[in-house]
Amino acid sequence: MLSLQEAAELVEPKDGKVYVLEYRPPWLLGGWRAHPDRFFPVRTPRPHDAPRGFRFSTTGRPLLVDTDGDSCLVPCTAQTCRRWVEGAVAYATAVDGVSAELVAANHRARSVPRWRRFAAPLALRNWKTARRRYERVMREAGEAYKPIRQEIAQAMGIEKDKAGERARQAHLRKAELAERPVWGWSMATNGRPTAYVFRHDVPAGDGIAPTSTPMNPPVDLPGLRQALNDLKPVQLRWDSTAISQTERELESMSFESWWRELFYEDYRTFTLPPPGRSSSSRYIGGTGTSGTGGFGGY
Repeated sequence: MLSLQEAAELVEPKDGKVYVLEYRPPWLLGGWRAHPDRFFPVRTPRPHDAPRGFRFSTTGRPLLVDTDGDSCLVPCTAQTCRRWVEGAVAYATAVDGVSAELVAANHRARSVPRWRRFAAPLALRNWKTARRRYERVMREAGEAYKPIRQEIAQAMGIEKDKAGERARQAHLRKAELAERPVWGWSMATNGRPTAYVFRHDVPAGDGIAPTSTPMNPPVDLPGLRQALNDLKPVQLRWDSTAISQTERELESMSFESWWRELFYEDYRTFTLPPPGRSSSSRYIGGTGTSGTGGFGGY
């Protein structure tokens, strides 16, 4: 367990935060036991560290999504960070040491043949002694670490509540944007049938060409998808200005990721993403440039 916690001199807050993981050490004595002693390794945040994320069900209920176990970025001063790390090191050292002793005693007790008159009873007594010592050390180490454990658990709870509220607001923002009737399309039939997609509330970019059909009334995003699905154009062209404005309104998500989250397909081709391609709603970039693609149909 000590391998999960770096030394105090190697851990420091970054931008006022540390990265905390939650780990529950195993109970080695067998049988069911609701072991309450959680362990919180602390380390310096890394560029791609993120807490467990949230997504929402169709009813709007927040669902916790496991990204890297139970973990969280927690505000922390340098002094508090050192105290947390030193407490974790002391707890992990005690647990690792007494656990190794118990495992060794158990191995010796099992390896001695029962017919050994003196060795077998001695190995059994040593095992019982190691068992009592294991229970005592685990209890004492847990009590010593308890104030730090409670402090970290409270800090993580506050940050998770904040993350849940941010996720709820983002979910409402995305739902409102999807239901907003701002999308339009027009067809060009000279040459290959091409659908030009734009937003009525955003000035068209340079990528929107003159069309031979009149503009359609504004629709929401599901309405746009249904219309394009019915038209089945050979090619789609998305207005770069519309894409860029939508990504600004989404704040932390690309248009590509948003469309895939809603419809489980690529917005350029209306086909499923290739195998192995992530369908995560996490931000994956987005240049805001117009997209083109052959229409594959749903």
